[in-house]
Amino acid sequence: MIERPFSTLLKILDPSRPTLIQTHDFPDHDAIGAAYALCELLMRNQFDCSITYGGRIQSISLTAMISRLSIRMEDFASASGNPAFQTIVVDGSPASGTVKTVAGTLTAVIDHHPAKKRLHCPFIDLRPEMGACSSIVWTYWKESGEIPDRTTATALLAGIQLDTDFLSRSVSQTDLDAHYALFFLGNNALAHEVVKTALSVDQLEEIGRSFSSFRIKDTILLAEVHGDYSSELLSVLADFLLRLREITFVVVIAIKGCEYHLSARTRDASLDTGCIVRQVLSGIGSGGGHPHMAGGTVHASCYRDGDAFLRKIADGIAAYRSKNETDNQAD
Repeated sequence: MIERPFSTLLKILDPSRPTLIQTHDFPDHDAIGAAYALCELLMRNQFDCSITYGGRIQSISLTAMISRLSIRMEDFASASGNPAFQTIVVDGSPASGTVKTVAGTLTAVIDHHPAKKRLHCPFIDLRPEMGACSSIVWTYWKESGEIPDRTTATALLAGIQLDTDFLSRSVSQTDLDAHYALFFLGNNALAHEVVKTALSVDQLEEIGRSFSSFRIKDTILLAEVHGDYSSELLSVLADFLLRLREITFVVVIAIKGCEYHLSARTRDASLDTGCIVRQVLSGIGSGGGHPHMAGGTVHASCYRDGDAFLRKIADGIAAYRSKNETDNQAD
């Protein structure tokens, strides 16, 4: 890790140029929270700074968070047409496949997702051991000696709570320290509310349909859903289905359009969901994520049926286990 990363970043950035904080495409609370907090910190250091994202916001609760905290963002199309921007990508990167197009000039990447290929930019702060990117940005505030205002602290809290499922998964010491430090600085009740309030009554019928089309192989469950399912709803369903005691690996896939979106989860500590999903989707789509959770898309033309895809998932898990056993024996 870079020693004093925020000081290093300040030396790399040009204060005479506008700075753009870009999240991963189709952002979540952690991405927006980290971007907002970094933007606020840079503005305290006299930088002209704004936030943008590719794709669209699909989350009811994230829309509520942005509204409640009055977070303003730059239109991506407008930002993409401005080469003057020096761009910092947070909670994603072109190397992890979570950012398809970078607006402006890529200057820095701050992320906690494992990279699939080598990054080339002046500043890289990659910490895959961290549960949330918001925790990384909190360390920048700590290094700077600045104290986050109430809105910034709330945005960071929401990001940490979302990505660690309220400190119940993939939690590092830094995540715990950040949450502890921010808890009384921010509005924890609001942060909790905007993360938890993820669904609407209109989605009840869609949720019900998800339980009528599933397949199981050993301890793997694949649920197919048909219709307009947001990535947030897919995640909620995957988390819920992982509560089944007989199941250790879940994939929920939305069958609609030219690309089928999916969300995957595991509670098997010996598996890396991000790695498995990336390999399973190689050649038929794209995806990746963390050891405990991942997401991705499948080209509709490459998706034959649920049975075939479930076998592909099972084969991917078996291949991952085999490779790990071989690597351990070699060690």
